[in-house]
Amino acid sequence: MRHVIIGTAGHVDHGKTCLIKALTGIDTDRLKEEKKRGITIELGFAYLDFPDGGRAGIIDVPGHEKFVKNMLAGAGGMDVAVLVVAADEGVMPQTVEHLDILSILGIRTGVVVITKTDLVEPEFLDLVREDVAELIRGTFLEGAPILPVSVYKNQGLDALKETLAQICSSLPRREEHGEFRLPVDRVFTLKGFGTIVTGTLMEGKLKKDQEAVLYPENAAVKVRSIQVHGASRDTAYAGERAAVNIPDRKKEEISRGDILALKGSMDPSYMLDIRAEALKHAERSIVSGSRVHVYHGTRELLGKIILMDRAELKPGESCYAQLRLEEITAAKKWDRCVLRFYSPAQTIGGGVILDACPPKRRRNTPSVLEKFRIKESGSPVEMLELAVLESWGRFDDVTEIARRYSLNRSSAKKLADSLCQEKKLFCLGGQCYIHKEELSYYRRKTEAFLKRFHEDYPLKEGMALEEARSRLGLAKSSDADRILAVLEQQKVIKIQNGVVSRKKFQVVVKEDETAMMQEILQYYLEAGYAPLTTALYTEEHRKQKRFPAVLTSLLNKRQLIRLDGQYCIHRAYYDKAKDVFRDMASQGEAVVLGQYRDRLGCSRKVAVALLEHFDKTGFTRKTEEGRILK
Repeated sequence: MRHVIIGTAGHVDHGKTCLIKALTGIDTDRLKEEKKRGITIELGFAYLDFPDGGRAGIIDVPGHEKFVKNMLAGAGGMDVAVLVVAADEGVMPQTVEHLDILSILGIRTGVVVITKTDLVEPEFLDLVREDVAELIRGTFLEGAPILPVSVYKNQGLDALKETLAQICSSLPRREEHGEFRLPVDRVFTLKGFGTIVTGTLMEGKLKKDQEAVLYPENAAVKVRSIQVHGASRDTAYAGERAAVNIPDRKKEEISRGDILALKGSMDPSYMLDIRAEALKHAERSIVSGSRVHVYHGTRELLGKIILMDRAELKPGESCYAQLRLEEITAAKKWDRCVLRFYSPAQTIGGGVILDACPPKRRRNTPSVLEKFRIKESGSPVEMLELAVLESWGRFDDVTEIARRYSLNRSSAKKLADSLCQEKKLFCLGGQCYIHKEELSYYRRKTEAFLKRFHEDYPLKEGMALEEARSRLGLAKSSDADRILAVLEQQKVIKIQNGVVSRKKFQVVVKEDETAMMQEILQYYLEAGYAPLTTALYTEEHRKQKRFPAVLTSLLNKRQLIRLDGQYCIHRAYYDKAKDVFRDMASQGEAVVLGQYRDRLGCSRKVAVALLEHFDKTGFTRKTEEGRILK
């Protein structure tokens, strides 16, 4: 027997709770007020055993119009619907609304039970049966068994149980290999255990002692123990109702509507992209910008519905829309939600979630509508390309992107590589990809700031790599490096000696600047280890406007070496200073400052500047005795 949840639906006082008690022996009304008033207020739970040894969970929902939100909290976990209609009253308002809700939530199978048949004559029962058949025409229950039952006379119960067994055995299994998800529909405490949450496991399997997260708060918890239908279990499977002990959270910190799920498996959001549909027999249209109640899983939310391509959604119509919520939630693509007017609270339609964590969308925009189309019916390749594009700036692993957009993760890299062949995506290394539009943005940005830099500093070989990283404006320097590496592969830029420049850029020296270069080099050759400070030497040439740029160009080309903020020396003297140090170090003793200064015949300041530069570049290492070769 597959793990199945059977749920009731129907108008108040049509006998749903009595029917469950007759089938299972369990009274699902547990509250004092429910006993006193004789109506179901909160969700009730039971289980039904079948002759073949299988067992199905049962959710009993309230039928009163004031408690529709409680009904919605239980309806999302149903696999099989039992629509209950009392023979003495027939089809009533909540019969219709509950059937609408079940249809919106995508429930695909069920049975209709006409209860209290002992209270009417056979002719009247036939009329009720005809009304029910008319009600379910065109819905998922069209053609479903319509079974008369009398709990009082114990009639029809065996036939109902047999029908339910047949329906349950024919259902496909829920996905048990994915990430587990359990929307919480009840929270309470138990002495000696602490906090208990209950709900229907929508997918995957939940294990004892498993690390989990409560969404949308993103609070880490640990599953201490699990019970299914009152029996302790090590594992609960998709399609089962489970009571889960999470003692590290207080009851007050958890609410109905929270979701117990695997860490990193959901993305909390204030917005949802949906395919919205208005009920055919709704009395009012849905106007863009209307405030609505949104029911998803076991959660009730308030928000506005923004229609993407029209101002009004008329009864029976559907369109793309964005829900902008007043509080954060967590959902997954292909989940369903129910929409009710803010006031009066009437069910007006529902939607299928196409993106559970979208950006804010602009209305009446062709490119936005195309994105909705791809998310609803696009090919896997189209969906992955769009997913990478909408991951702009995050540089996520392609398998993480596939998770977020409900794509097959095992084939995601293969699809991404095929898009690389078409030049629609570019690999940044490993399983990280970037869309051509995003790469084009960074290319234009890089070319622009390098162009300005080359215009301002024509004698510099390029911009320092660290500055180029910063100009890209990315959170991680490693991401900037990956972007720059791809641009270098595409021959947009070149990276040499720690500087970045445009690929075709070359330092062009004018004739008068060539003479200035020779003059500067000749000065430093003659000065040897006794040059003027850089500031003083530059001050002597202050009337030559291009002098600082020409000096910088010689430093970039490493014809001159800047030792520190004060001194520069000619490359030939710098190399000679290194040779002298090697010779002194070869004697087996650490080189001390005074000896090195005397050997070079320079001032103490220049000797210090040389040795500290050697330390910084990794040529030497300072010890207590002096310096040694590193």
